[in-house]
Amino acid sequence: MVKSRVACFDGPGKVSLKEIDLEPSEEQILVKTVQASICGTDKLYYAGEVPKEVSPPICPWGHEGGGIVVKVGSKVKEFSEGDLVMSFGPGTFSDYFLAKVPFGCIKAPEGIDLEIACLGEPLACAVHAARIATRNISVGDTAAVIGAGFAGQIILQGLRKGGADSLFVVDKIDLKLDFARKFGANITLNVEHDNVVKEVLDATDGRGVDLVVEASGSGEGLNLASEIVRHNGTIVIYSHYMKPFLANLYRWHEDALNIVHACLMHHTKEEMVVWTREAFRLVKKNIFNVKQLITRKYSLSEISEAFENEVLNRNSIKTAIIP
Repeated sequence: MVKSRVACFDGPGKVSLKEIDLEPSEEQILVKTVQASICGTDKLYYAGEVPKEVSPPICPWGHEGGGIVVKVGSKVKEFSEGDLVMSFGPGTFSDYFLAKVPFGCIKAPEGIDLEIACLGEPLACAVHAARIATRNISVGDTAAVIGAGFAGQIILQGLRKGGADSLFVVDKIDLKLDFARKFGANITLNVEHDNVVKEVLDATDGRGVDLVVEASGSGEGLNLASEIVRHNGTIVIYSHYMKPFLANLYRWHEDALNIVHACLMHHTKEEMVVWTREAFRLVKKNIFNVKQLITRKYSLSEISEAFENEVLNRNSIKTAIIP
């Protein structure tokens, strides 16, 4: 048994640390956290967008991260002490976390940088979405990504290398758009001061883009995607929306849009493992630039400050929490 600090989501704008005892059951492993990170859904919860299906407090909190196995339950055969794993379950904002075998965590691939391995969950989701998106374009197609956070940056890299001829990226934060240009965006647009629909239609001779990936997590982002995609075009939905919103489905029907959902975590647990391995096969080939996307780091003791800054100062792409 070990004592561990764990972060708790106590409600909008409230994060606390408390100390608990952890001991793995016969089907669990105990992991010493090396690095955790803040998910976009975590930020939405903190900002007050909590779905009705979720009842705070959530403790322990955090699902992105990884670490080193320090103890295994008596029935666990898949893992040994010293293994490096990436989490697919709760509790990573902590010194130690418990993971249920076989699907609460996955062994980190050999040859992957430790910081990148600890991003296994969000990285696998984003690379999977990039694969799905690129299956829906052809050489010479135009594409757009709405939302240039961590996932959006990975997806746009996939679209650039997967055949998109002209690539638009849309966000509210100039820092994120700067990264997007670095990773291959041809045109970046800030919804705060650009007329996105006009700019896209003017640049495509009024046609609209062939494919849009919605990665902003907002209803406004999905409705914007419906406005800039061409007749018979494709909208790839990556986002996990926290609250209901009104969506313009008229164009979806009238213009026969192809709607594709691309989030890894909503497949079966078995498929999650398969797709995660495939994602890291591509990462090992250096198809995706990942490490630069870690733009902030905080200690676990600073987690309340970290979340406050994520909401008030949005100039971050992926924020890491180090115990």
